[in-house]
Amino acid sequence: MVSLKQLALLSLAASSGVLASPVALSDISLQFPSPPGTKPIPGDNPCAICDTYEHQLLTINKLTVTPNPPEAGSNLTIEASGFLEDDIADGAYVVVDVRYGYVRLINQEFDLCDELENVDMKCPITKGPRTIKKVVELPKEIPPGKYTVKAQAFTDEDEYIACLTASVTFSLPPPKLSSITDSVKSWVSSVKRAVITYL
Repeated sequence: MVSLKQLALLSLAASSGVLASPVALSDISLQFPSPPGTKPIPGDNPCAICDTYEHQLLTINKLTVTPNPPEAGSNLTIEASGFLEDDIADGAYVVVDVRYGYVRLINQEFDLCDELENVDMKCPITKGPRTIKKVVELPKEIPPGKYTVKAQAFTDEDEYIACLTASVTFSLPPPKLSSITDSVKSWVSSVKRAVITYL
């Protein structure tokens, strides 16, 4: 299972909002502007590059997240390609901010190299073209609601590696027909017992 922190870090490691994607309304297609300082990442994903006014060592060419949006209890496949301008060595760190609605769940600094080991990567990461494909299992117990993640990564010398943000809404899974049928049968049985008791 992967935690929200690991998901944020994996998205960052994978070279990883929704506001910039088109919304189709019958024959009309609307494009909502991105928040200031953000730029959508090409590909099918809920992510954006943030702090675009800052020079960043990682250029993300494409990011695909399947399924998009992610679903609790399912496998999440992340495929990404990009270019890293400089090596990333021990001492690099990432600041992760995770919010559930307006409530901050995590606002913490982590050792980037230690966290990359959780997704089968390790430092040093050499400069040049980068591609990655990772599959992670999302827990079923993710509470429904909107989650916003922001991850800012820096080298050991405080050079900006990347800033990524994502916004994902998890919803309750639809009930299974069998559980609805069982609930109705139980309710009918309770009503019958109540009616018989009063007769």
